[in-house]
Amino acid sequence: MDPHDNEADTATLEREALGRIIHAFSEYKHTADLDLMIKGLDFSRLKQAHKDLLPHFHAHLRQASQGVQHNHIFLRSMLTQLLEEGPNSSPFLPGALSAAEEYAAGVNGRVLPQDVEKVRYVLKNLMRDWSEEGAAERAASYGRIMQEVESIASRQAPGQVPLSILVPGAGLGRLCADLCSMGHHVLGNEFSFYMLLASAYVLNHSARLHQWTVHPWLHSGCNHFTSASQLRGLAIPDVLPEDLTAPGELGMVAGDFVEVFARPEYQAVFDVVATCFFIDTAHNVIDYLETIVAVLKPGGSWVNLGPLLYHWAEPQEGPDEPNIELSLEEIEAVAGRLGLVMQRRDVVKAPFASNRQSMFESTYTCSFWTMTKGPGS
Repeated sequence: MDPHDNEADTATLEREALGRIIHAFSEYKHTADLDLMIKGLDFSRLKQAHKDLLPHFHAHLRQASQGVQHNHIFLRSMLTQLLEEGPNSSPFLPGALSAAEEYAAGVNGRVLPQDVEKVRYVLKNLMRDWSEEGAAERAASYGRIMQEVESIASRQAPGQVPLSILVPGAGLGRLCADLCSMGHHVLGNEFSFYMLLASAYVLNHSARLHQWTVHPWLHSGCNHFTSASQLRGLAIPDVLPEDLTAPGELGMVAGDFVEVFARPEYQAVFDVVATCFFIDTAHNVIDYLETIVAVLKPGGSWVNLGPLLYHWAEPQEGPDEPNIELSLEEIEAVAGRLGLVMQRRDVVKAPFASNRQSMFESTYTCSFWTMTKGPGS
């Protein structure tokens, strides 16, 4: 087979995937309004006596619709700023809008349920990374990593600071920005274009504090103490990203962690690899461990915090790759065989995209460690 055929097939698949993602963002308001319409229809089918017991219901739907509109304003502004092409614009992803149009035409405008959920997941991550309400959650994970990086930096010889730090699974970029605020040179890596688009917009186009309001919890009716808590809006960003990143240097690279960082220019160049809720995104976590060892300088540190909620443990759409789910004990053993030396190990509690005003909060028991790359690794 001609290798150019494989390249063409890959390019076609990537364009289709990108079009699918942009289409999902574009259709956010339509899918959300449809959900609210269904809720209204369900209410209309209740017995009149039951309707009379819920006099606030229509007001609740109107307020939810206003929240959808606020979310739509953020997402629409994001797509307009990053993707529209013109004589005075340089789109973040050239050709993305036409790819979305092609995808939409091929599926008659439908949005897959899993894509609807991924867009709504971005809203929850905006809470985590860029709202005042997310500060306590960030402190439980990003804060611990920052303290450990500060400890590592304090032990460096003169001239070895600022540190060169890699953050795989950068998400919406707050950990990267926070590490920059400490004066370090940080490179983020993210595979998901859902996250890359939102992070590019917030990091590069935030003009003022509390510029947008998002309502991350309105799409689920479960576990709310009050209707007001379900519909509450959160102002973002809580701090201007440019103020955070000014003391250091920030870069971002898109793509699969293992593939991107197999390149020669990334071998043995980072003082620190910081991973937060990341290693369980691997099909094969050993690939991640090998890559971390490869990119660290001799004596460099890997700071990790997160659970082992393997993303590919259940059958789902995705690449046909072998999946393995290792225990924490097995991961630590493999890391040791690859030349990583455990320096500190703790077990800590950390929430992730958790609604603090909910009857259900997602808090994980996480491994939190620092390992160093031994000589000869």
